[in-house]
Amino acid sequence: MPIDLIDIPAAVADYLDNQVKTAVSPVIGNPSEKGVLTPGQNGTFTVTVTNRGMPDGVRLTNVTCHVKISDESIAQLIVPDAVTAQSYDTLAGITPLQPGSKRAAMFVRLPAGAMLDVGESQPLQIEVHCRDQGDAKITCHVHADIDQSDLFPTSQNPNGEQTVSVSRGVL
Repeated sequence: MPIDLIDIPAAVADYLDNQVKTAVSPVIGNPSEKGVLTPGQNGTFTVTVTNRGMPDGVRLTNVTCHVKISDESIAQLIVPDAVTAQSYDTLAGITPLQPGSKRAAMFVRLPAGAMLDVGESQPLQIEVHCRDQGDAKITCHVHADIDQSDLFPTSQNPNGEQTVSVSRGVL
């Protein structure tokens, strides 16, 4: 099967779009409030990233969730503490965001070395701060790299062989 190397970036993007699933759970408020969120209250939700299983899955590295809320006048995302996950303003992730600060969007690098193995799921819990009444949509998509050892295995092709027979010559 011929493959043009120029097609690899598009194939990686296609894999992330179609084989890696993200799910965002409903926001849960204080149980004593029966799950109803009110201005000034914090709630939590879980983003779960699931990688494709065998035989078509490949290991992902540098897994980062881009989490956004549609209307920060209604609610804002709260940056998780650095023990849970590192969060950044940009995908390049040079300077970590201050844990506990509030934002409309952030890039959150998954813990455990930011790797997601074949068939693995990784949940990430995030808090949201409610500011006003109304509806705001929380969305998440994934940025990641394909583990190059899955794309370019170092396995070796079997050697060819032949037996040479040497006999004593006739004198």
